[in-house]
Amino acid sequence: MRPHRMAALAGAAALAAGLHAAPANAEEAEGLAEFATSGARLKIDAPSELETVPSLVPERGDFAFLGAPGDLVWIAGTVDGQTFPTLDAAAVDADVRVSLAKTEGPGDAWLYTFEGAGTAAPLASTAVGAPFTLTAGTTTPVVLAVDEPGEYTLELVATEDQAKGTVAATGRGQATTAARTTYSLTAEEITTEEAQAIATDEQPNSGGAQAGTSCEIIADGHIDIGPRFVDGAWTAQLRDDRAAESVWRELDDVVLQVPDTALFPIPEGDFDFLGETGQEIYMLPQVQASGIVWPGWNTQDPSVIEGVPGAIEWNLAKVDGPGEFTIFLTGTFGGAEVLFDSSEALPQTVSIPRNTHAHGNWTFSEPGVYRLTVEFTATTGDGETVTATKDIQLAVGAAVDPDEACSGGGSGDTDPGGGDEDDNGFLPTTGTGRLLWGLGAAAVAVIVGAVIMIATRKRRKGAADAG
Repeated sequence: MRPHRMAALAGAAALAAGLHAAPANAEEAEGLAEFATSGARLKIDAPSELETVPSLVPERGDFAFLGAPGDLVWIAGTVDGQTFPTLDAAAVDADVRVSLAKTEGPGDAWLYTFEGAGTAAPLASTAVGAPFTLTAGTTTPVVLAVDEPGEYTLELVATEDQAKGTVAATGRGQATTAARTTYSLTAEEITTEEAQAIATDEQPNSGGAQAGTSCEIIADGHIDIGPRFVDGAWTAQLRDDRAAESVWRELDDVVLQVPDTALFPIPEGDFDFLGETGQEIYMLPQVQASGIVWPGWNTQDPSVIEGVPGAIEWNLAKVDGPGEFTIFLTGTFGGAEVLFDSSEALPQTVSIPRNTHAHGNWTFSEPGVYRLTVEFTATTGDGETVTATKDIQLAVGAAVDPDEACSGGGSGDTDPGGGDEDDNGFLPTTGTGRLLWGLGAAAVAVIVGAVIMIATRKRRKGAADAG
């Protein structure tokens, strides 16, 4: 087997399970295209070659444009199923119309993105040929897929209407400024059985259950903490998005494991609430980092959207652990907006709009076992106030046995798929989306579905206790 095919197959397992299960932060995947205007000319900077990995079409209606469930497709640009290339129009003043054409290749190609809570949305295909509009000043995560093995040459065409400041069509026969680039990619032969075997038998653990523990140990991948109604009862659970189908788990049956690779030095600036500059702390970053669990908070469950007309109060009631705990947001110019800080009086509360999915920086000053007691309080449409109190369990540091943090005894499985077809899969990055210190990568753009994360921040009892 040729070396580049070996590399592609090595990434196929993560892709097959994570095709639509992970956010696109584009830190590692090479950008599909970066558009820029220089005077009256439109310019595209893009790589000429894209790597591909095989995968199977998932059993979801929004992916039907790729084929029937289980059909083979080859995905270009991403090697891990978690970081996707982008169409970057951040530097463009006018909207851009983009089309995809095939100059050679045995099959068809699709370019698609995601909408809302993760619904796949086709943008363009070689079968249809219609262009789509890319809004000026935006960055869109995309997936490029082909449906047959072989060698392809694909052409991406962008057009801009010089007169109107927007794009009119594909540029043919009209007074437009056009720019184009070509991509070469190879989809290597593989059977459906081989792709399925890779996905099921050779997929890396990614922080799954470990031998000798009674809890699900999560050390990598995307998860969210949030409230929901289960059989009519208000509760708080953990949504596990590491596999192709999301699973809601009971919090006392899950331990989040934080490795030593999550140690970052405290930078200079507005970070004195974390400790002294240069001191190392454990951090689960606001922007997804490879090999580190990526926790967020989520009020997008359909039961919440339908049953709660207003915001949800998220309360940090207690922190049990050897050190201090914080959650803060990275600001537009690199500053910090502190949401929770256990060095100050508890409880502390933030107000989260419903239908919100967001991420922040979670930090721990010392290694050890932590239990974060959180409460989610809301008022239903019937005027009833409901509160759910649960513990988030963490094992911080490589020397800490995650089983020591486990208080539950089950697998944590409560509701495969979350009970809603439209709410599974890809969850977009939300929040400020700026580069985090310590990651050493290019700046990360805000992508689909950005929301205002925090409406208010209060310290109810804390302020009284401090006084």
